[in-house]
Amino acid sequence: MKELKALYIFWESIGAGLRALSLSGDMGNALAFFLYVLLSLLPALSLGVWIRKGKRKFYGTDILPVLLSAYTFYLLYAFVNPGLFGRQLPKGLGGDISMSYVKAIYGGLWLSIIASWLLMTWIRSLNSREVLDRKKFLYQGMSMLLTAAMIILTLGLIRTTGIELWERLIKLRDNAGKTGGDIVFTFLGEGSRLIPSGFLIAILYQIKRLFQAMDREPYGESGVRQAERLAGISRMAVTASVLCNLIWNGALFFCAGSLTSIDYRWEFSLFPLLAAFGSLIMARYLREAGELHRDHEMII
Repeated sequence: MKELKALYIFWESIGAGLRALSLSGDMGNALAFFLYVLLSLLPALSLGVWIRKGKRKFYGTDILPVLLSAYTFYLLYAFVNPGLFGRQLPKGLGGDISMSYVKAIYGGLWLSIIASWLLMTWIRSLNSREVLDRKKFLYQGMSMLLTAAMIILTLGLIRTTGIELWERLIKLRDNAGKTGGDIVFTFLGEGSRLIPSGFLIAILYQIKRLFQAMDREPYGESGVRQAERLAGISRMAVTASVLCNLIWNGALFFCAGSLTSIDYRWEFSLFPLLAAFGSLIMARYLREAGELHRDHEMII
């Protein structure tokens, strides 16, 4: 429930503040209405200022901030009058838990609209032919995306593994028929998931190092070495994934009779294989490009 609250706590706080301000008197009511309208129009006003300062035209995706302003107007009205959320509940449901889900849907839609506009606006900038000449923009953009992906994967992995491990241990504690083997297999199962995911994060980190090397020295040997290292890490990731699945399912085969629950699985991702082949192709390209560059300099 804490995760859901993060989607709407901001709007819930603003709604409570506007409601209290409105009930404080005539002046407070007028000020609350002014702030209510200002907050609602903020996305559209920000877009207008950006278009005017940037001297760019209005694109089709720019309709989203306008829609966001309209939705913010309704969203704030709903949080100022929380009784409206009850109308969105299915018949027969009620209580704080169900209300939290409805509020999270409202707040999540707001985030979806603004995230969609930001991503589509950023992607549109990649369509221009001039972007190929903007080396700094390309490398910095790729570095930021890789860093964000590593942070998100790491936090998600820690959270998911921690929650799953805690829930399994609590379940085993409450199970009268628990055995030591169940506890061992609980940690073994989580480890078999953590190792391949850890290699995925390592692959992303190595991709970042590869692009940093290409940025510093486009035709140097460092880029070739980093690409070959990426291929090596990718090959190890494939091996680790296969072995983790093999060890896990083999252990289940031999010890199934002593366990209270069996969780058979076989998980395998093609991404490390793609990264391995792609990095080897890039290493060959960088080596050939570097040789051509050095031959060209010698001729000159």
